[in-house]
Amino acid sequence: MVNGLIEEIKARVMGAEPVEVSYTEKGYHCALETSPDKLSGVVGFFDEKRFYLECLLCTDYTDYLELVYLFNTHLAPCRVKVALKIDPEHPVAPSIAAQYASAYWYEREIHEFYGVLFTGHPNMAYLFLHNGIDHYPMRKTKVPVPSEDQARLDSFKPGEEEDTFFINLGPQHPSTHGVLRVVLKMDGEYIERAEPVLGYLHRMHEKMAENRTYQQFLPNTGRMDYLGAMSFNLGYVLAVERLCAIPVPDRAKFVRIIATELNRICSHLLWVGAYLADLGALTPFLFVFDDREQILDVLEGVAGSRLTYCYFRFGGLYNDVDDEFIAGTRAFVKRMWSRFSLYEKLVTGNVIFINRTRGIGTIAKEQARKYGVSGPVLRSAGIACDLRKIESYSAYDGLEFDIPVGGHGDVLDTYKIRIAEMENSLRIIEQALAKLPGGPFMAEKVPKKLKPPRGDVYQVVETPRGELGIYIVSDESDGPFRMKWRVPSFSNLMIFPELAQGVLLADAVAILGSLDLVIPEIDR
Repeated sequence: MVNGLIEEIKARVMGAEPVEVSYTEKGYHCALETSPDKLSGVVGFFDEKRFYLECLLCTDYTDYLELVYLFNTHLAPCRVKVALKIDPEHPVAPSIAAQYASAYWYEREIHEFYGVLFTGHPNMAYLFLHNGIDHYPMRKTKVPVPSEDQARLDSFKPGEEEDTFFINLGPQHPSTHGVLRVVLKMDGEYIERAEPVLGYLHRMHEKMAENRTYQQFLPNTGRMDYLGAMSFNLGYVLAVERLCAIPVPDRAKFVRIIATELNRICSHLLWVGAYLADLGALTPFLFVFDDREQILDVLEGVAGSRLTYCYFRFGGLYNDVDDEFIAGTRAFVKRMWSRFSLYEKLVTGNVIFINRTRGIGTIAKEQARKYGVSGPVLRSAGIACDLRKIESYSAYDGLEFDIPVGGHGDVLDTYKIRIAEMENSLRIIEQALAKLPGGPFMAEKVPKKLKPPRGDVYQVVETPRGELGIYIVSDESDGPFRMKWRVPSFSNLMIFPELAQGVLLADAVAILGSLDLVIPEIDR
């Protein structure tokens, strides 16, 4: 597929010279450079070929700024890196928000952190920062912010003749699952427009990465998605292992899978309980926390933590699992299989729950592609994309499991998919326990101070919320020159303003909750 794509790009895109790269080393299949005047043609080609915009990021190389557009397909991995170099003194680039809806937010993020002005973008207001910021924080040198380039929401005001009013959903409200604010423009009980306001928990993890060694940054991963910390921990160590060509023993690969899938079930259980509480049903919350506690007891025994895990290491694990961990995991799996009938009676077959969630927040396949949503939200739209299967990592390629998809793309489908995914996780754990090999849990001779070769790498994993992508640029020092986290909650939240338009306020709460957002992950 890659070779055919390269030839087609050369034939159809003026001035483009794509080159095939080593996917094993880089994490993407081919790369090409473009210029501002040719960007629209390049992006139009990938849009026509039904690629989605996986990520858009910026790196400051001092002499120039480089915008990186990562395109991919849902059904077979074919990742393409498109690079655009721009002048750091006058950073201007064409907006692609009209072609890819997800770029609307990515470009705003780059604008406030790097000062890049995207011409044609409808709203360059800040997403995360406040009006008092006097320089662009991700630039390598201190570049002042012009007075006219400040955060504004001037366009989000009612006209003089409009019979509308505003409601703040959040930032301190259970329905937002964290410190998220959504400004709602209301016409009676119906929403005219929804505007998420981010940044209440922003901690500059990507900037921290530039001031830490690769080992020192390890604990940060669990502070982003605190409910799926194992997946973030796994994604980061896989990215660095790829960058440094560090081998991983088979035993460590299987233990990583067991721990990550236990954490996935834990995350889905918490979502079920919190989501139903949003809708007014408190009883299931008690049952899911009972099940979740069993997982936390097992993971605490090896990771030493019950929430913000940092169990994996470059080349393996912090420590090996013992018989108590294996026995506890088997006992939990047996218990959990018996619990699904309870949730079927209590929730899945409940006519009130069905009527409350069926037919709202419906996502079409084309919408899902344009916004770059992932995880259960993507699969609810009928797109069978799970990175554990289509872009397998660790030891997932040797395990059997399904990719559940929805038939309607509504909120009810996202619930059913997460229940099915918990069942699949149990199957994965059972197989991993049966195949768990002996041998070392840590690679030999992993350097205490890592100094990867110069270059970049992109690594993806499937978290409970969807696609996590980690882009690292190495300058041969012991810490990253640039690290970008493409997080699923940020991508999934992008579609909410469109889903909320014209719906009842109560339904908007149900739609927002169905996205399973983790706000520290969005704010990172």
